[in-house]
Amino acid sequence: MIELYETRTMLGMLEDRKPVRTFILDTFFNRPEVTFNTEAVDIDIIKGRRRLAPFVNPKRQGKLVEKRGFISRTFKPAYVKPKMITTTDEILKRQPGNIIYSPNSGPAILAAQEMGKNFAELDEMITRREEWMAVQGLLTGEIPVKGEGVDVVLGFHMEATHLPVLTGGDLWSAPTTATPITDLKTWKRIVAKDSGISPSLAIMGLGAIDAFMKCEEVIGTTGGGKNIFNMLRVNMGQIDPRMLPNGVTYYGTLNEIGLDIYTYEEWYVDDIDEVEYALIPSNKVLLGNPVARCEKLYGAIKDLGATAPVPRFPKTWEENDPSERIVMLQSSPLPAPLEIDAFLTATVL
Repeated sequence: MIELYETRTMLGMLEDRKPVRTFILDTFFNRPEVTFNTEAVDIDIIKGRRRLAPFVNPKRQGKLVEKRGFISRTFKPAYVKPKMITTTDEILKRQPGNIIYSPNSGPAILAAQEMGKNFAELDEMITRREEWMAVQGLLTGEIPVKGEGVDVVLGFHMEATHLPVLTGGDLWSAPTTATPITDLKTWKRIVAKDSGISPSLAIMGLGAIDAFMKCEEVIGTTGGGKNIFNMLRVNMGQIDPRMLPNGVTYYGTLNEIGLDIYTYEEWYVDDIDEVEYALIPSNKVLLGNPVARCEKLYGAIKDLGATAPVPRFPKTWEENDPSERIVMLQSSPLPAPLEIDAFLTATVL
């Protein structure tokens, strides 16, 4: 009998690997990454104020003013170092996509290919973790770092007014009494007042967008006899969502307040309880603007072989008994929302 992965099997096979989606990192953390050769990272969390230049008599000395407000914090970025093991059995068997008796199917070639695939998968895992950290920071103002030998919370001082929670008839699940358009206006003004940056997009959880589309303030008529659909760039009164890359769906633009509406359909499997969760919780709405300062920071790699600060540090070695090769990828990431007041996350359900 010829097993599916033996080298004599003729048919090819496609790998079923879910793509890494990084909509949040690409949208808000799109500045060049910064690496450090120290374990700790010093960052300034910007808390801007709209101050006027003080009047003075031209014959008097200039008026001393304080510098732009910020909170200086020292963080130790999270540390990850996932690893995989390759055994001789995996190298000697045919890999998915290889045809039998291929000139490029010797043990050395297969070992190199396997190592490359392992590093690629480890890199994807770290990227997913970075995306998760970025989402947590924007949704809550905090990034919980919990794992083997570590249990800390990295806080960025998000104001309580930027974490509104609706209750009772204000919940978007109450279609006749909820006022989601008014809510978005109010929240946008809070962010603009506190940060000087007006949100340009809203990312809604799947439950939030469904409830939003059923509220009377959205589907009802305005004083001019036109419903809100006319503000969402739709045809014949029907919402026409447009699928975008990275698992994103664009629903339209609220022209009245200049806010693009999106959903982000991405999930992750938690490493603690092994349960799959939506990256953007179903009951949440995140408001933000890509111009807000957010940075991808990387602390030092704690390995004797690491001679320079890098975002990723690959390492591989062999064990003799049993014979196996181990590949490991290390990183110390910190997606830091430095202008945290430019974001707001509302609980609407």
